Amino acid sequence: MEKKQTFEANMAELEKIINELENGEIHLEKSIEMYAKAMKLAKDCDEKLKKIEEQVSQILKENGQLEEFSVEE
Repeated sequence: MEKKQTFEANMAELEKIINELENGEIHLEKSIEMYAKAMKLAKDCDEKLKKIEEQVSQILKENGQLEEFSVEE
């Protein structure tokens, strides 16, 4: 079973892959493999951010009830 990495670890790995791809010294097959991995990491990060966003959108009132949280502009 694959262990889920933290958001920060995924972002660090994604940045590393991007830097390597931008370097341009990788052969085509390896570039495609790295691109596919980067897309999976980006998807995982997006899912984690959405989950955290849902959790943050609710705050706990003093009496223990959840209340929707929104920023008024």
